[in-house]
Amino acid sequence: MKLSKFSIKKQFKIILACLLVLCFALATISYMALDNLMVKNATAYARNTAQKFDDEMQYLFKRIDSIFTSLLFDQNIERLMLSPYTEDTQRYINSTLVQFSSYSIMNQDISDIALITDELSWSNFFDSKTLLKFAQTIGGKYGTQSFGIQSTPLKISNAPEGQRLVFGRNVYGMHDSAHYGEHLGSIVLSIDPAKSPISLPRAERGSTSFVLADSDGDIFPFNCSAEIGADILAQSGQLSEFCQDDTCVLETQDYLIYITPVPDAGYYMISAIDRQALNHDVIQASIWIVLVVLAAFSILVALMYTILRNMVTPLEQFSRYIQQIKESPLSGQYKELVLDGCSEIRTLNQSFAELLEEEERLTAELYDATVNLYETKLGKKQAELDFLRSQINPHFLYNALESIRDIAVEQNTPEIASIAGAMGKLFRYNVKGSAIVPLKQEFEITQAYLDIQQARFPDKLNVIYSIRENVKDVPMIKFLLQPLVENAVYHGLEPKSEKGTLFIGARLQEEALLITIQDDGVGIPEGQLKTLREQLAGMTRVNDFTGRHVGLLNVQHRILLTYGVKYGITVESQEGIGTRVLLRIPYEEKLQ
Repeated sequence: MKLSKFSIKKQFKIILACLLVLCFALATISYMALDNLMVKNATAYARNTAQKFDDEMQYLFKRIDSIFTSLLFDQNIERLMLSPYTEDTQRYINSTLVQFSSYSIMNQDISDIALITDELSWSNFFDSKTLLKFAQTIGGKYGTQSFGIQSTPLKISNAPEGQRLVFGRNVYGMHDSAHYGEHLGSIVLSIDPAKSPISLPRAERGSTSFVLADSDGDIFPFNCSAEIGADILAQSGQLSEFCQDDTCVLETQDYLIYITPVPDAGYYMISAIDRQALNHDVIQASIWIVLVVLAAFSILVALMYTILRNMVTPLEQFSRYIQQIKESPLSGQYKELVLDGCSEIRTLNQSFAELLEEEERLTAELYDATVNLYETKLGKKQAELDFLRSQINPHFLYNALESIRDIAVEQNTPEIASIAGAMGKLFRYNVKGSAIVPLKQEFEITQAYLDIQQARFPDKLNVIYSIRENVKDVPMIKFLLQPLVENAVYHGLEPKSEKGTLFIGARLQEEALLITIQDDGVGIPEGQLKTLREQLAGMTRVNDFTGRHVGLLNVQHRILLTYGVKYGITVESQEGIGTRVLLRIPYEEKLQ
């Protein structure tokens, strides 16, 4: 299917529909691509964050191990553990406190350093029972040991809040040869993850939650609530069963979970992507994409509408106008097309209108040249006018003579003289004088005709005149008014059973002479009126009419030959009500 087969407006609609489908497809593809991209982005973010956490935890262990090493070589701590209750105890305690304060200042994430012996339990975070439990856990083990994530068991009002990463290490004799290598006790170090330099998200970020868990199921949520963290842990199952050395992936109904073990520490970094939150983010982003696409489409539609209004629609109207001209010959008359749109189309329309005018002018010249091959233009017009008069006169003379005969048979009255005088005036007017006469002379002849008709139909015809003084000298061709009046009497009033009224008026309007002939007779049937109007509107310079209303058609033809297509007669009629004929000719102040 080729678009060129369709009209320009239909092509425009097809293109607009294709753009709409394209926008819909683009939005759908964008949603799918965005969903896939956001899942990949969230997955990459979770993996990278888990790997980064693993590296930072390794660094934290090294730092803690370094702190433990320094503490193990502290003589004051060793002596305090060997002799907790002597006269030098206070001095050892003071020195130890100074040492602990120094470590806390340099490492702000250290919240507590606890000492544990058989006789001593020293901590600001744990009670003695918990500390002894820690000491029993690490037993005779060497190196740094992790106790996982712990909360303070203290019930006092000023007990420290939050969870801690707790590590411990056994202390052995190093300085006193009598106790060298002997197990003296343990040191427990508590780290506050919230203050540690581990650079993990602290606030909520999109759809990914990070939770630190230990092997006992205790958790520290980094960027989510404790409830969400507990839910993530519950859906993760037994961590030790899934993850040993490398990151493992677990898909649940609510989350896409990545579990990364921290080697030799008993910790697990859990990165959980919330499917619903991710889907919500995708939908939100998709809504923005759709809004942007709709905004772009709206702008495109506005631009297309501008093109439609300024180019497509005017071109379509121009095409229809040309088609109408092709289907209906102009015959000297056409309605000028007015187009809005871009300047090029307006210029094209104006040029086409000028071309039509030029064609009409050339057609008229061609017609005149053709007529002049047989006779001069003036001689042809005069011959046609004489022929038209001869068409009118026999019918009228027959009626006039018939009236005289009827009156002479019925009665011998002076009215016969009046009728004869009127007929003589009519004969002289018809055969003598100029073809152009003033309106008052045409009006006198029409009155003479009406005198005959009133004599013929006494008490049946009432005539009303309304002739303005300023129009009586307006020039016009002969026998325009009388045939119209005769048509009103013969076809309108004579068939009427009761008395009828005839109105004759003349006035000036918009540099034209308007003559009105109106009767209250039988009127013209609707079908005949339609045919008559079509004949009047389609009149040409050639006399090709026959049948009814010859008088009206003759007058129209003579006006066309003399004054042109801008002037003529119009007819309004309603059956049973009457008929109104309006004659319009150009206004000239005096005879040429």
